[in-house]
Amino acid sequence: MFALTATLFTQCKMGDFGDINYNPNLPSQYDTRFLYLHAVRNAIPVFYLTGTYDPWAMIYCQYISERTNIQFTNFSGQNFAIGTYYTNALKDLNYIIKLNTDEATKNEAGSVTGFCTSNANQIAVCRTLKAYIFMHLTDAVGMIPYSEALQASEGNFTPKYDDQQSIYTDLNKELEEAYAQFDTSTPLNATYEILFNGNVDRWKKFNASVRMQLAIKLFKVDAATGKTNFAKAFGNGFIFIRSNADLLQYKYLSESANENPFYNNMIVSARKDFQPSGTLIDTLLAYNDPRVAIYAAPNASGVYFGMPFGLDRTEAAKYDANMVSPFNTKFYQQNSPAVLITPSITLLAAAEAAERGWISDNAESLYNEAITAAFAQYGLTNAQATAYLNQPKVKYNTGGTPTDRLNQIALQKWLASYMQDSFEAWADWRRLNYPNLKPGPYTAVTEIPRRRMYDSGDYNANKVNYNAAIKAQGADALATRVWWDKQ
Repeated sequence: MFALTATLFTQCKMGDFGDINYNPNLPSQYDTRFLYLHAVRNAIPVFYLTGTYDPWAMIYCQYISERTNIQFTNFSGQNFAIGTYYTNALKDLNYIIKLNTDEATKNEAGSVTGFCTSNANQIAVCRTLKAYIFMHLTDAVGMIPYSEALQASEGNFTPKYDDQQSIYTDLNKELEEAYAQFDTSTPLNATYEILFNGNVDRWKKFNASVRMQLAIKLFKVDAATGKTNFAKAFGNGFIFIRSNADLLQYKYLSESANENPFYNNMIVSARKDFQPSGTLIDTLLAYNDPRVAIYAAPNASGVYFGMPFGLDRTEAAKYDANMVSPFNTKFYQQNSPAVLITPSITLLAAAEAAERGWISDNAESLYNEAITAAFAQYGLTNAQATAYLNQPKVKYNTGGTPTDRLNQIALQKWLASYMQDSFEAWADWRRLNYPNLKPGPYTAVTEIPRRRMYDSGDYNANKVNYNAAIKAQGADALATRVWWDKQ
């Protein structure tokens, strides 16, 4: 017995267990390729739809209506949970920056053989994406944890909420530094860098475009800073997303693990709760806009008819499926991409900046170029764009007032932003207040929300700082305006 016990002890000593404690699904070595992919997958496409079933930002912009099972177009939803962005995408991006900065890890295989052999490029990419995510989060709710965020590893589980002005200031700084940090001599790994196929020049254009989005929102609260920041991002007019070849999109795949959420909702779940709104379709028809055939399909009678917005279930039931135009099928294929920043949007921002005197370029030329790009994005011709632009109510109103022209820009931005970055479209509508969107007759609010409310799951463990934010910002309510959204 003693001999048997001794033999077993010898055979079972530490080091002889082989792979018994090894989990092949939990790698012990970090790899920035997969940290990056996880971050992109968990954040970027969400700004397109804001969720698998509740596309609230598109609803706020009145791009879509509900025909059945009325739940969201009455604005009954109020909270927006931001915590998952911190624990997933922002945490991943922050970790990649740390790995590529720390002397102990920046030359390790998991860093330099990640999605780029350049530490500088990996850092610049992650700083740019972090800023893009933070911009959307603060635009949605206002004050958020920022300067003390992502410090859980250091023991800070109750970060303060920073005011939006200081967040915007730092986001612009981060983006400018990241722009200077990009190394165009070292491409990114196109297999894993899925947003711009590893092209560093396109990343720089994206970076500049985000800075333009930040800057243009400052015209009511800090026009001098907005003008300086916008002009720098605009540069010589060609360092931002100006070509459809450079637009930012998240490419879904023809597989269930990574499919377009509208496809999942409409085809897999067979729900078909949402349809193009009457607000959108009526505007397209009023302006003889050929994009109506791109955005929607004819109803059973062969005409375009949008679902009236904001009805209750009794009224909505009067509109059957044959009466209302469905979405164009291009938007709900399994691999239909989530489009986020397009040249039409950046060019219209530039036209606005020119109209405000922030840049010296010609506002009318930028406006015309933007609409032409918007048409080309969907395969419409320059001749169609020219015919559209020649209509008196579309042609840039050089003889009108600045407000007339800014309203033209705002309308075209609203039309071009359909089925794109709905967070940014909502931000544009809030700051420009055009077109004149109103809640429907059966909605739970008297005006379209100016922000989303904090989610209790995000602040329950951080109540002191939440209360301080409410005291500084105003009531945690849909009608409270964020810093740049002045009345």
